[in-house]
Amino acid sequence: MKRVLVIPCLACLCGLVLTGCGGRPTPTSETAPGGGVRRQASGPEPGGEYPRPAKPSRSYTIGVVVPHLSNPHFVGQSYGYIDEAEALGARVTLLEAGGYQYLDKQISQVEDLVASRVDAIILVAINGPGTVGVVERAVAAGIPVINCNVMTDSPKVVARIRSDDEVIGRMQADFMGQTLKGTGNVVMLRGAPGTSWAEIRGNVFKKVMAEKYPGVKILGEQYSQSTPADGLRLMEDFLQTYPDISGAYNGSDTTAIGAAQAILASGKSGTVVTATDFQIDTEKFMREGLITATVLQQTVVVGRWGVRAAINHLEKRDVPAVLSTPLLLATKDSLDSIDMRGVRAPEGWKPPAR
Repeated sequence: MKRVLVIPCLACLCGLVLTGCGGRPTPTSETAPGGGVRRQASGPEPGGEYPRPAKPSRSYTIGVVVPHLSNPHFVGQSYGYIDEAEALGARVTLLEAGGYQYLDKQISQVEDLVASRVDAIILVAINGPGTVGVVERAVAAGIPVINCNVMTDSPKVVARIRSDDEVIGRMQADFMGQTLKGTGNVVMLRGAPGTSWAEIRGNVFKKVMAEKYPGVKILGEQYSQSTPADGLRLMEDFLQTYPDISGAYNGSDTTAIGAAQAILASGKSGTVVTATDFQIDTEKFMREGLITATVLQQTVVVGRWGVRAAINHLEKRDVPAVLSTPLLLATKDSLDSIDMRGVRAPEGWKPPAR
């Protein structure tokens, strides 16, 4: 039986604040000029909960397929794949489909990797049901598939490596409910339709709100392709339809950026905006008080663990069926204590995708 390795979310262990478990800022964190978060100056590299294996017996080629690279989330993840592969003497072929709407292209990319006989494939699925067939064709061809970040519905993957989307939904719900003191009106910008993260995070958010904060009413919810432009458009529509909005849940920070701009333009200051992830504009809007809180996925760690799992499997070592990467909850007051090494690619790094 395959093992399941669940890493506790760091935020839960540290009181949901990024100041260290003692409540003080991490001594080794620094703030870059202009107020931006700089990488932590010292301390263990994030991701050690699933350690780097010994260098493999030979050099492997690993195909990595991601939905797109317009979101810094996937840039950080890609850095994790490529940097970890280099450390282990492996080679990564990185492919992006161009967006969540291009399922056919992602399927074709996986088929091309199978035809080129890569040693393993790491898949970040555009769509859960839609990727089942191509995953199973890869496995039938003798190529193992590691599923990272966004889930395929195929049960034939070696391992699933992801942030726990149920925990993300719960963290946002508890922050929203507590900040609103158990009463108010909330709208939901779920994210890309057909993705595991948009479904799971949003469903858990709704469930927790109903069970723990019944005085908070969810007025409406919408899916979109998860871009700032979508967030702006949807939030403008929500504000016109519902004049009394207290909070806005966002499945990702990409829609939160647009939603925050719409709220600012409407003059409705004080709206609680929650999100997931932490790109540069998210940090900027948090410092300005426009985004209230965000759950940080360790995107670089997801990439590193994907490569480690692939190498371990190829080297005939046991691989847990599920690996859950740590999560962090950030607010304006805790931004300067974030260790960015597991969250973002180094400044200026560009993925060599095709």
